[in-house]
Amino acid sequence: MKTIKNSLAALGLLAAVATAPNLASAQDASTLKGMIISHSGSVIVVRGSQGDTPVLLTPGTSIRGTSGALGIRGEDHPPSDLIRGLAVQVTTVPSDAGRLAATDVTFKNSDLKTAQQINAGLASTDANVAKNANAIANVGLLEPAGRTKVYFALGSSALTEEGKQNLQSIATQAKGMKGAYRLAVVGRADTSGNAAANERLSQARAETVKNYLIRTQGISPANFIPDTALGSAPVAQDPDPPKTAAEARRVTVTIAVNKSSQEAASTQ
Repeated sequence: MKTIKNSLAALGLLAAVATAPNLASAQDASTLKGMIISHSGSVIVVRGSQGDTPVLLTPGTSIRGTSGALGIRGEDHPPSDLIRGLAVQVTTVPSDAGRLAATDVTFKNSDLKTAQQINAGLASTDANVAKNANAIANVGLLEPAGRTKVYFALGSSALTEEGKQNLQSIATQAKGMKGAYRLAVVGRADTSGNAAANERLSQARAETVKNYLIRTQGISPANFIPDTALGSAPVAQDPDPPKTAAEARRVTVTIAVNKSSQEAASTQ
């Protein structure tokens, strides 16, 4: 009886291997750390220090969320929990599909909760992006008239001398506008650290830029659209997504004007 059971178990294992994707051996495994920026079908795209990496999820991929200070306690999660904005660690191996396949995906349950909250907010943000895109395309509504980017060191919200010069230039351009204008300040961060910390850091960077423009460049607080802190979360329809971690550590300042008022001012 024992021999029969062992034979059945062996046949079951062979069947599982035959139906699974042909993955490389464990010695070819590597670790990828970063943030999920998209999840479509069985593929997630992870943005890390080396850029964006597509990773294939298979029926055998282990997806675990950890809790506690040491991250020891874990629980299984469905693939649907691998949402954009979630910081993950992925063990990958080459596959026959011509891309990396995930054997294990782990993340902190606290980061999942934060990513879920951010995604809930992004639903309204995406709607606003579409609304603003339509507004910019229409005569008489706001459109960009100038833009600058201010970059920051890792984990810092302090302005560099180059950053101050860029802000001085955008302030001079804004104050030279013939009609009314508004300044939109958007802070970002790279994927190092957890999502909540990245959001706080991007907010601090946005506030630093806004305060500099008010206190040293004479821009009235009334000329600002409420600043936005994106953290390291990706944005749908992003017109200028950061390609590297260094590009993500930034604040973008955009001059927004009313097209019809600018045209009227130019004819006076």
